[in-house]
Amino acid sequence: MRDYYDLSNLPILDTDRQVLQVSSFDRKEENADWEHFLYEDKDGSMVLLDEAGAGCVKSIWAAVTNNDCVLSFYFDGEEKPRYESPLRAFFAEPLEQFDGPANGFPERGQFDMDDCHCGNCFYPIPFEKGLKITAKGNTHFYYHIMYEKYHDTKPSEHAAYAEGESFKNAFEGATPEAKEYKVDSEFCLEREYTPIYVENKAGVVTEFTVECDEGTDLSKIYLDVFFDDNNIAYIACPLLHFMVQPLGFAPFKTHAAETVIKDGKVKMTFRLPIPYWSRADFELINPAKDGTKLTVKIAVSENNYDPKNTGYLHGDYREGLTELYEDWLLGKFSGRGNVVGFVQTCLGGQWCEGNEHFYINGALCPQINGTGTEDFYLGCYWPNLKYDSPLAGCLNDVYKEGGNTLAGSFLHRAAYYRFMHDMPISFSDGIRLAIQHGAVGQTFSDYTSLVLSYRRPESAMTQTDYINLASEGSKALHSYSAKSEEYSLKAKIEGERKEPILDKTGYLHTDDEITFKAALLADNKGIALRRIFDKRQSPQAAKVYVDGEYAGLWKDPGFNDFAPFGDSDFYVPASLCNGKDVIEVKLIPQGQFTDFEYKVLSIKKM
Repeated sequence: MRDYYDLSNLPILDTDRQVLQVSSFDRKEENADWEHFLYEDKDGSMVLLDEAGAGCVKSIWAAVTNNDCVLSFYFDGEEKPRYESPLRAFFAEPLEQFDGPANGFPERGQFDMDDCHCGNCFYPIPFEKGLKITAKGNTHFYYHIMYEKYHDTKPSEHAAYAEGESFKNAFEGATPEAKEYKVDSEFCLEREYTPIYVENKAGVVTEFTVECDEGTDLSKIYLDVFFDDNNIAYIACPLLHFMVQPLGFAPFKTHAAETVIKDGKVKMTFRLPIPYWSRADFELINPAKDGTKLTVKIAVSENNYDPKNTGYLHGDYREGLTELYEDWLLGKFSGRGNVVGFVQTCLGGQWCEGNEHFYINGALCPQINGTGTEDFYLGCYWPNLKYDSPLAGCLNDVYKEGGNTLAGSFLHRAAYYRFMHDMPISFSDGIRLAIQHGAVGQTFSDYTSLVLSYRRPESAMTQTDYINLASEGSKALHSYSAKSEEYSLKAKIEGERKEPILDKTGYLHTDDEITFKAALLADNKGIALRRIFDKRQSPQAAKVYVDGEYAGLWKDPGFNDFAPFGDSDFYVPASLCNGKDVIEVKLIPQGQFTDFEYKVLSIKKM
């Protein structure tokens, strides 16, 4: 399968994987984002992750770690853990089972001595039938785990990249140089537009480099990029943001982008592939009267991508003031794609505490729900040191800029980047990317943000049915059958602070079977069943059968009694539903199981 550390694979779109995250975010939507877990296990240990089916953990981050806590990894329903490790040692000491360059325990904060170290593990951990990770002992720590689930492929295929050169090169700092440039010219940017690369045939830009004198002011220079027959720019943002230099010039090095400052010269390089099929038009815009001199180098290779399943690179930029109790919108996109990178700057207020909330394919709850802005950028305990890594970095040290005081730190703009080579955030039918400001969205801050994504406008998923369990007509139409008694719940849905109060009627099942019929798009590539449920009951699980054949275990372990409504997707492979326009679904609860409504999302063949 695809190795996303090989940058050439990032534009390729697919519908074969689901991206998810679990974390210690505060279920009461305050700012105590530590020591929150999915549930407490029978032996008193706390459960960080509990998934069924095939998948692969792509990254584990933790802060305020200790060796009085022991992590245990239970694979494929096994009763004994296959791996165990003290929490801090898991990141800080070499572990034979996770042997690779991608474990680390770097110092990235300045708040509280030893707690300013954060653990990061990017070594893939595949599982065939499920994975449970527990913690026992001193569980006072922060964490997030990002992982994928697979519909029709083996997880070992997705983890094989860890043995390849791209993965090792990324963490060892290898940065390939272009062998030949299609453009290698000095430009004087006069007022308005300056074309720097125009091509009327297919190609892939593999390197985009800008060089200038160290004192050159590029803060007002914008980049517009047009592709093929579209006259609206796919990339429209400040040039410095695109080059991961939103505050000016700061040296950093990754395999995707880097900036080198030497002998009074600045060299900024961007290496994410930029494919196009008939035309490319790169333009720089200078709104100032005075000309600006710089050198541009652009390397281009042959385009061998399948246009139906390859996204155009988009650069979506926003700037402005935050709104009270309203998450900052990083981006909201339709169609299908891979989100692969973020660049963000923040000024004013306690912005560093804001949690990311990413909603995929129209879900009501965020599938990615984090513990803090600096944590999303793989730091910890703001103010952060300046650091760079293959996947994330902080481009300046506001603590030093603020006279080594916490109060002074808030007077300076901080800048971060995050590349998602560990797990591009794929979506089939739109995505909404938002992040809090302040501890609970209560501050007024000045933000800029750039989202890098590969996208196509056509959705690869469509809703083909809906079952409302509060409607007798809807239940009868779908032959919904269950012996449990109805109950009503009026409560908040898990997510952002301004999420609405829902008032729904559904069922709490224990030992009965649930059956219903669902309409599909016959020519499908599988389907997703989406269910709204009650998170006060945890963990929940049910065996799923489609037309009498076992499809897997639908597992929902997350507990939340403050905002108890949640939604969850279960993927049914094409082998059980392709060619059918109606299926019969049977659910056999394994203990408690709740439902209020179901949506049927058919995955299209693209």
